[in-house]
Amino acid sequence: MKISTRFSLLLLMSVVIVSCTTHPHNATPLPKHQFLRSAQQQVAFEIDTLLNHAPTDMGWWGVKVQYANTGEVFYERNNAKMFMPASNEKMYTTAAALCLLGPQYCYATDFVTNGNLDENGIINGDLIIKGSGDPSWSWRFYDKNYDSVMVKFVDSLKLNGVTEIRGDIIGDDNIFDDQSLGYGWSWDDETYYYAAQISGLSYSENYIDYKLIPDTLNLGSPVIIEPNPRTTYMNLRNDLVTVSSDTATRWTYDRERQTNNAWFEGDYRVEKGEVESTITIHNPTLFTAHVLKERLEEADISVSGNPVDADDLTDSLDYEKTNLLFTYYSHPMSDIISKVNRPSQNFIAEMLQKTLGAEYGEEGSSRAGRKVQMMFYDSLGMNIENLQLRDGSGLSRHNLVSPNTTVSLLEMMWEHPYRSYFIESLPLSGLTGTIRKRMIGTVAEQNVRAKTGTIGYVSSLSGYTWTQSGEPIMFSIMANHFTIPTSQVRNIQDQVASIISEME
Repeated sequence: MKISTRFSLLLLMSVVIVSCTTHPHNATPLPKHQFLRSAQQQVAFEIDTLLNHAPTDMGWWGVKVQYANTGEVFYERNNAKMFMPASNEKMYTTAAALCLLGPQYCYATDFVTNGNLDENGIINGDLIIKGSGDPSWSWRFYDKNYDSVMVKFVDSLKLNGVTEIRGDIIGDDNIFDDQSLGYGWSWDDETYYYAAQISGLSYSENYIDYKLIPDTLNLGSPVIIEPNPRTTYMNLRNDLVTVSSDTATRWTYDRERQTNNAWFEGDYRVEKGEVESTITIHNPTLFTAHVLKERLEEADISVSGNPVDADDLTDSLDYEKTNLLFTYYSHPMSDIISKVNRPSQNFIAEMLQKTLGAEYGEEGSSRAGRKVQMMFYDSLGMNIENLQLRDGSGLSRHNLVSPNTTVSLLEMMWEHPYRSYFIESLPLSGLTGTIRKRMIGTVAEQNVRAKTGTIGYVSSLSGYTWTQSGEPIMFSIMANHFTIPTSQVRNIQDQVASIISEME
């Protein structure tokens, strides 16, 4: 019987299908291990999947992850691109300060007089504070006590027998230049603590912390405002009124630029309770001298003269013609860098950068300090290609770094003899500093030592973590130009840190 062409074609197709779906007895299957990812490939896959699905389409991510001991890189994403680092910048500043100045370095501030101390304890002349750039005259170093460091100065004068000063209290800040703000800082940040002025003579990080206390017994009365440190230096106007809980409220505070005229104004709900708000001061040198005069007089050491900024003197100070009363030494550098990195303190970072310029550069300026930093990084073989540093803290939006450069910095510090000081200065996830509330309940909790960085549309997290077997990993995770809430970006960064920490 003759078979149709169509039937022949169908029969042939069925044979082909059967042959394709049937495994011959002599077939050799591919080994399963060829389809399994290595631990590093699995981590890279999980990070890629996470970032590819992140709701940050309007911005971009830069990531680099590598082993600390071997230098093996197992994840990269836009790692050579330039990013604003925000406070990741502080790692660059503190690393240079630690390595060049040393962990035991202390600032030394001389208290001298251009007169003489007679047998009755009277200084017949001025008391002069020769500023050293010490950033540590702050509650942060003295168990949250605003007065501790000033009490130490007063006690030192008393030990010298001083009972009266027949002259001025002169502050000399000339160890640094007179540029009081960082390069590219925004003018409308000047009121707030994170943009405090920089000076070779500074006290209380150059701001006043005001405690606001509603007058619960007298609605409609001004809110009680208590300054810390206690001082009359600021000319403060109080137009902040205590109002009932059901009143629509709006209250603000600010300081007039280039002055010490500041104000609180608006309606303050009684149910808000006590709140602290900080306002920066203008002219830190004069502020320091002013508060010292107040504390001396409280201790019954009379001062006939006034607080004076040495820049306002007609003649320059001649220290060859002065007599040393005492020298005050700061906390060591190992402590100072911890007070920078853990809480992410801008003022101290800026002071450190100018200190590097004063100690090793042409002058005590940020520009000179940056030059010293760059020479230091280059001398240790760090990758500084395209590295752009403009301040010491990261507040400037003109800073540009790459994940490559940041990991290069972390690698340099991992190999440095001062490694332990540097790593211990960084916040610890779930426990200290700016990541004390992050990664809690994950394998990364108390396993990540990393520096954060946050300004508008910028979030960074860079540092060290350890795998389940104890292998150290270095990483840098940067996000720029995103439009979602920063909290969501931080959550993604925490997930990346957890993925790395979960490695065997």
